[in-house]
Amino acid sequence: MGSRDYARILRRSWILILAVTLAGVLVGWIAAATTKPVYSATSAALVTSETGASVNELTQGNAFTERRVSTYASLATEPIVTSRVIEELGLDLTPEQLAARIEVSIPLDTTMLEVTASGTSPRLAASVANAVITNLSVVVAEVETTTVPGGAAVPPAPDGTPPAAITPVKMTQVRFAEAPAAPVSPNLLLNLGIGLFAGLALGTLAAILRELIDTRVRSTEDIEAVTDAPLVGAIPQISRGRSEAVLVDDGLGTPTAESFRILRTNLQFLDIDGPATFAITSAGPGDGKSTVALNLASSIAANGSRVLLVEADLRRPQIHEYLSLEGAAGLTDVLIGRALFADVVQTWGSPNLHVLSSGRVPPNPSELLGSQHMRELMAHVQEMYDVVLYDTPPLLPVPDAAILSRSVGGVLLVIAVDRTRRDAIRAATASLDKVGARLAGTVANRVTARGATSYLTQSYLSIEPDDEPDGTQTALLDFSDIDDLDGVETQPELRSMPGGVASRSDERMLRNSRARFRGSRRDGAAETLP
Repeated sequence: MGSRDYARILRRSWILILAVTLAGVLVGWIAAATTKPVYSATSAALVTSETGASVNELTQGNAFTERRVSTYASLATEPIVTSRVIEELGLDLTPEQLAARIEVSIPLDTTMLEVTASGTSPRLAASVANAVITNLSVVVAEVETTTVPGGAAVPPAPDGTPPAAITPVKMTQVRFAEAPAAPVSPNLLLNLGIGLFAGLALGTLAAILRELIDTRVRSTEDIEAVTDAPLVGAIPQISRGRSEAVLVDDGLGTPTAESFRILRTNLQFLDIDGPATFAITSAGPGDGKSTVALNLASSIAANGSRVLLVEADLRRPQIHEYLSLEGAAGLTDVLIGRALFADVVQTWGSPNLHVLSSGRVPPNPSELLGSQHMRELMAHVQEMYDVVLYDTPPLLPVPDAAILSRSVGGVLLVIAVDRTRRDAIRAATASLDKVGARLAGTVANRVTARGATSYLTQSYLSIEPDDEPDGTQTALLDFSDIDDLDGVETQPELRSMPGGVASRSDERMLRNSRARFRGSRRDGAAETLP
């Protein structure tokens, strides 16, 4: 993945990353709040040589002391010292437990020993540090005491007293530990910092892993990255129930209706060789292809074109149920010669919208859709209608859509955002390529209000009357007879919908905008149209 891919992942998963980061900070705070405070105190001792009258002897004594000091550091945590400390202070600890709370260090290029003791009590930490130095000095004196340097015997004194013992080294405590005022742990700022960076790293890693494991498309950008086919429509997610969301209101300002108008308009720019016939399918079931098909048919019919919607899904037909039409007779009856097309085609809503239901579910749908009778019927209806839409089964489970797609001008692949997987889209496009069908475009369904699709979540074309200063309202033009508006004809480019004419709503908006513009010029203040 490139830097743009990582940026897209971070932009898409910022909520996950933020949540994990905040969780890390919370864990750091909880750890700091629930951990018992630990105090530490440090004492120090200087180790020196006790022998040597000449410079040579002093040099040898210093070398001896430097070699010994590391041994004394290890000796400080041995039971011979810790046991005495426990007995002196009356601690309820074992020598091993006390040794775990003691840390001995040797400053660089010195013969000093620093003893740091930790504990839950500041006074106890200072007492342990001082007691370790005191008892270590005693133990060192015991193990290092000799009669004379070199081991030679000292003759007794004239009065018969025994010779004095000689210790080659001496430990002098130079720093006495004091009770600390603040604990060394837990460190709240340190814990919060660790939690912040750990949470940020884990959140970013989780976002990347989710991107690699979860291959579902999450946005229109994902769809465009998977297939080279143009994205011709983006249908927003409808929060209402499925039964209420089957058909959209064709009124101005409805985001869902506007998305189908955009899809309808984009179809005119597709380079379709042949008639304006489209097979509408999806990679798998549940992506909303039937809903897209009937809403698109309704939108094109409202544009003034004669539209035929064929329910070519002979396995799980749903359109006749959505529209409450007769489904007992339909496409299957025409293909087997039981009925004529004119006898079973039905009109719904607009006089321009005709629907051919599936009829009874046959035992051999693939054979019927690939038969010569089906090809003859398709050639017959494309001469009767401006646009013909075929609602077909999904591409991956059954071959019906691939068979039918060879005889249409183009295929529209419906992809459900947050549901359809990338490998399913690739497999669906490969299935169309194998049969020589043309994927005219893709339609993103159930798009949420993120990124470039945020315009779909609000009404952009709704225009409310403005109040004039004198209390009157600006009267909007009467749309009941827009053909009399200055005799202006519809622009030819607006009539380029495959087989049809421009939408009357588009004419109304155009003429209304011109009238407003002329009115503003008459008032001496021309406005810039959006």
